[in-house]
Amino acid sequence: MTSETQMAADQALPVDAAPTSGAVPFVATTWQIRLGSGMIPLAHAAGQNLVTVLGLRFMTDSLAISAGTAGLIFALMKIYDGITDPAVGAWSDRAQTRWGRRLPFLFAGGLAMPLGVAMLFGTPDFGSVLLAQAFVTLALVIHATGYTLLTIPGFAMLVESSSDPKERTRLMAWRTYGNAVGTLLGSTLPAWILGMTGPSREGHLLIALITGAIVFGATLVAVRLLRDAPRTQPDPAALARRAHPLRELGRQVRLAWGNVPFRILAIAHVFLLFGTAIGSAALAYFTRVFLELPDSAIGTYFMMATVTMVLAMVPWVWLSNRFGKKASYIAALAMFALVQLSWLLAGPGESMVLVSIRGLVSGAAGGGMILSAYSLLSDAVRYDYVQSGERREGAFAGFTTLFDKLSSAAALAAMGGFLGAMGYVSSSGGGAVAQGDSARLAILLCESAIPALAMLCAIVAMLFYRLDPDTLEALEAKRSAGSRS
Repeated sequence: MTSETQMAADQALPVDAAPTSGAVPFVATTWQIRLGSGMIPLAHAAGQNLVTVLGLRFMTDSLAISAGTAGLIFALMKIYDGITDPAVGAWSDRAQTRWGRRLPFLFAGGLAMPLGVAMLFGTPDFGSVLLAQAFVTLALVIHATGYTLLTIPGFAMLVESSSDPKERTRLMAWRTYGNAVGTLLGSTLPAWILGMTGPSREGHLLIALITGAIVFGATLVAVRLLRDAPRTQPDPAALARRAHPLRELGRQVRLAWGNVPFRILAIAHVFLLFGTAIGSAALAYFTRVFLELPDSAIGTYFMMATVTMVLAMVPWVWLSNRFGKKASYIAALAMFALVQLSWLLAGPGESMVLVSIRGLVSGAAGGGMILSAYSLLSDAVRYDYVQSGERREGAFAGFTTLFDKLSSAAALAAMGGFLGAMGYVSSSGGGAVAQGDSARLAILLCESAIPALAMLCAIVAMLFYRLDPDTLEALEAKRSAGSRS
């Protein structure tokens, strides 16, 4: 982007240059913004991965909740989530505080998410499965609320912070770094701890407290680093409009559907999230029941995946700039599908070398998928501003988080229902229970063929995506020129 075009684009992005009444001056450096942008996904990825990887198995193998019921609880909790996500997005667009529109939401999320994690994995022994079900449902609602409060303003702040698509790609890389570290802290560390303590209730509570402290600490760092980051002013029309959750949901669905690039990316993203969520949740069952490996194997797998995800960011950014974000996205999706299919060749006592290799390749693919998906989404949200002239980052962030959660919930609900239908046996002891051939087959398919099929569907959707950075830059320049004339 030329300096003239960059200046025009910056004029089209109204950022406060001086402090307004009760506000702080915007003096954050580029590196503060990048590091702060990385701390947000570190926080929510740590809390989310712990629940995604071990939550369902904890409910079935430690609380004696049936697989079908556990999956249903996740689905019902996401209905609540689907109602609140759009409202939070719109609320953050209209909020006016001395810390700007987004930071108060981040801080609240950093409090709620650890509370929900501690409640879930610290569920008391009520002596009643029904009471346990009610308690974990409440815990998951609190956890999901915290996730919403962290992710929606975090993504909106990224879009606000720069009008340069290449800088937004760099910020996405930093988010991917943070997501990778959060994945490590929310999956590898807890699995290794459980490998040492055993899958007892005390062991699960310990990992919940450790992960909760990480989430809260990372959130505090992010709030401190981003408090002086560039912000846009709320739309006066948005300030005058009261947000009813259901009306906001309908408005955001119409808004997203009318943005064709965003619509296509949303469809692809739903398949991506469905496949990755079901693969991650199934791994805890797969290593225990099918491969007959200790929980530490899960930790090793995710450690390898995380290391590769971080190391792969530089080549993925280069590939994205060289061949385009769309091509990089499709390549990453195909790579992930192949590594999931390779689990069909695994069996009891699988070598940890082969498990680690799969983790390495999966991490490389995951880094490319995260970077490309959210970088493309940021372009689509920017495209909305160029076309409409309205600042609606929070609305799009709310909708993005909505289908993030609904896709993951659908995956966990489908997996729970599938395992239940195939005869999976629940228990309260926390350890492995002998499973029949049909249940073992279901676990194998959830770890291999089903995630691979989801990635194939995402690839097909991406074949219809047309927006490219050059087109977006030209539209921005045209709009800026029109606003000056």
